[in-house]
Amino acid sequence: MKKITLLLSFVACVLASQGQNLLLNPSFETWTSGTAPDSWILTTTVGGTVTKVTTTNPGQTGNAIQVAGSTGTYSIQQNVAPPAGASTFSTTDTYQLSVSYLVTAGDGTDARVWSGLLTSAVGATAAYFAVPTTHADSLLYYIPFHGPGGNIVPASGTYGNDLNGYLLDNRSSATWHTYTCDVKFPAGITQFNFAVRQYTAATVIWDNLKFGLKGTLDALSPTKADKLEVSLVGNKLSVTSIADGTEVNVYSTLGAKVQSDKLAGGSIQLNNLANGLYVVRVANASVKIKL
Repeated sequence: MKKITLLLSFVACVLASQGQNLLLNPSFETWTSGTAPDSWILTTTVGGTVTKVTTTNPGQTGNAIQVAGSTGTYSIQQNVAPPAGASTFSTTDTYQLSVSYLVTAGDGTDARVWSGLLTSAVGATAAYFAVPTTHADSLLYYIPFHGPGGNIVPASGTYGNDLNGYLLDNRSSATWHTYTCDVKFPAGITQFNFAVRQYTAATVIWDNLKFGLKGTLDALSPTKADKLEVSLVGNKLSVTSIADGTEVNVYSTLGAKVQSDKLAGGSIQLNNLANGLYVVRVANASVKIKL
């Protein structure tokens, strides 16, 4: 029997599938390699020192990621699949994107959201949907994709530096800032490329990133940590101390969802998965397993 033990932070309302943060490892708690957070794609074409740090974000505990001294545009990104049971993102649901960050060095134009839409198969990285960099205030589709600039309300710079799209410069106050916005999707979007960027010579700490259905993400802030045992015998995956009916999602290491089932008798059966590494996720906690 193989056993994997992790800390699972949850509240009861998180266990509903519609209340999930769709990001894996959203607060950078898990660093299997020791040099990079699990489930995130980091820029490798420019320099920058990546460090796992203890967060100072109020109300949060555990880890955060710091990138210091980047020599160019540095990205932290993850491709997000639609919720379980859907092949594309709904055009009627409203989603919410949220990032918390602290800039400790730079020139004031240091960080921004730089996300995109994909129409390619889940797990692929090509075929981006054309996303304009400016928009009318009523077009929620485009608010988050290239930062809080453009015609976003308020235009005074409360959430950014006026119209230039950069996140609020919080160097002098040394106070964490959380940028949040609504997202709606046009038809045919199979993946959401959740991405943040920072720029030359900037040092930024990122923590507590969120993306999910609007009105559910506030419930995702953990209130306590409980031990969860995940055991694997053959293709039977057992999950301890989680109620039957809770959704368990299994992802490839590329972030593609390969199976989604509800616990029955404390376990699910892994179906037709090739040998290799996978990420098992319950609510907003995840753990790697090896078949």
